[in-house]
Amino acid sequence: MRATDLSAAELLSFQSNEGKIFFKDRRTIFVGVDALGTLRKDLISALGMDRAKGFLLRYGWHCGTNDARYVKDVFAWEEETEWLLAGPKIHGVTGNVLAVPIEIRGNRETGEFYSEGYWHHSYEAEQHLEYFGYHHEPVCSTLIGYAGGYGSEFLGRKVIFKEIECIGKGDRHCRYVGKPVEEWDAEINPELPFYKEENLAIELDRAYRRIEKQKEVLSNALSINEKLSKILIQGGGLSTIVKILAQNLRTTVVLEDKNFNLLESFGEYTPHDILTFIQTSGGKQAQRIQRLMDEKRTVHLSVPGQFGWQHERLISPVLLKNEVCGYLSLVKPLDPFDEIETISLQRASTICAVQFLNERTVIEAEQRMKGEFLNELLIENPNVENLSYRMKLMGYDLDKPHYVFVFSLQHRYESHVQQRDTHFMEFKKRIAETIHSQLKSYGRNALVSTRLDKIISVIPEVLLTQMKLDPKSFGELLVNIVNANYADFRITLGVSSLCKGIGSFRNGYEEANKSIGIAHSRVVKSNVITFDELGSLGIILHAKNAQELESFAMRLLKDLLAYDKEKDAELLKTLYLFLENQGNIHQTSREMMISIGAIRYRLKRIQEISGIDLTRAKDFFDTHLALQILMFYGVFEL
Repeated sequence: MRATDLSAAELLSFQSNEGKIFFKDRRTIFVGVDALGTLRKDLISALGMDRAKGFLLRYGWHCGTNDARYVKDVFAWEEETEWLLAGPKIHGVTGNVLAVPIEIRGNRETGEFYSEGYWHHSYEAEQHLEYFGYHHEPVCSTLIGYAGGYGSEFLGRKVIFKEIECIGKGDRHCRYVGKPVEEWDAEINPELPFYKEENLAIELDRAYRRIEKQKEVLSNALSINEKLSKILIQGGGLSTIVKILAQNLRTTVVLEDKNFNLLESFGEYTPHDILTFIQTSGGKQAQRIQRLMDEKRTVHLSVPGQFGWQHERLISPVLLKNEVCGYLSLVKPLDPFDEIETISLQRASTICAVQFLNERTVIEAEQRMKGEFLNELLIENPNVENLSYRMKLMGYDLDKPHYVFVFSLQHRYESHVQQRDTHFMEFKKRIAETIHSQLKSYGRNALVSTRLDKIISVIPEVLLTQMKLDPKSFGELLVNIVNANYADFRITLGVSSLCKGIGSFRNGYEEANKSIGIAHSRVVKSNVITFDELGSLGIILHAKNAQELESFAMRLLKDLLAYDKEKDAELLKTLYLFLENQGNIHQTSREMMISIGAIRYRLKRIQEISGIDLTRAKDFFDTHLALQILMFYGVFEL
């Protein structure tokens, strides 16, 4: 007989009066695939995927072994190979799967065996998808077991089948390969434990203990979650959340911002360069970091000592509106992390996200109030008494001497129009928060708010006295801190003269804005300009209107401007550098990298064209002032 002759009509017979069905002369029964699917689901639910896989695989193995023994004796095969080919055929006749071999060969004498092919319409894959969806590994355990059992019985030595593709894990079809166990090498080692016989009672006892342990884990996790939720309800801050989590898990907890700058920690913590580790790691670490950054999943990282501190880190992103606003980590020297730590960390990261949102909402509300205060301060005749009272309630006393700091923001890579978009406004808020946090760290409550593309801060004089810094040095300190965190922005800071009361705020604000204008015109080479250092130019710019100042400068220098434009000359630049160098021809020559004779010639031409006599103090002063005015208004550039 040949394997191709096998058919349901040939193999199956019915004795309806006795309620029996026979596979040849062996009694059999029909079982619906839905029932088998339910059994499979219950096994996985009770034992877990790995344990259930072992039971299903061994069940299939015994079925395959028994069928191979039975069909060997009951049919007279033309040759032994037909007995082997009957295995996939019987699998199809009984409704398990349609097996389509690509290659199948076996020799009992030499011990040679190889089988490869496709399985179509696997009942096992279909049932798994119905109850569990896609799995990360193949799921046709009984089919694999059956094929291995049948093949082993035929060959007389252990044959292991492995499913290399499976629709149960999202592949287009199920594909199998079967070889003697020795020919698989180390590749098959993870599968071998599933073939070992285990007592069901022992396995169920293990399952019971796992369930009890899981209940304990869940109970402990719920307890920690309850404590963290109480902190949130009672208005506790991020530091309290970190502390409670660390105390309950008895491990170090670290909270960092989205750039991995330390915000809070509790426990034994050593500063280290975690950002460089994140940016430079390769191999498996890089894959985990990618899951952390791109998939926003909790991952386990091993940080080596070369980055400042060797430790194990379980890190979870803190997500706010699906955007990462920070990272919460559990830190240990060597020990692994258990399930309760993982569950508690993920829950705590959610609690931190809510706290971040709360704090941001408070800050935004306060910023809106500050903005309203600033708008009232800048009107023509503000109600000073009422404003002073309301601001004192907020913790700001503008009646005491203060400086007005105005930060102007320009994105280095975006146009002026783009600076009004949502992206720019979000960064402006963050920069304002950075400045506010820095001032708060100095122990003083300073007013910080935003207006158009500027950030305004009122700095108490007592703060500068306390830090032993003048306004310019303190301003440079703040600008450097902002630049370190927001390198894409060009920050220019204008500082007013000392304001001695809330009524002088508007005047101070205008002084700071004039100072920014001077910085933008490049009259001075600094990104921090105080109004006091402008001297007479500041006074004039502050006192006069733009049209009058520009008219004054043009009357004096219009002929030189016209000459430079017509001849493509540099008389104005020569004049400016000569005046900046206090009339020193040698220094002017070095800066312009032309000869002293050329400088003298240009100065002579300047006098001939404009009538300016630089030997007279009035002409010297007026010309220097006129050049600065034209630079301020952008009429002349170096």
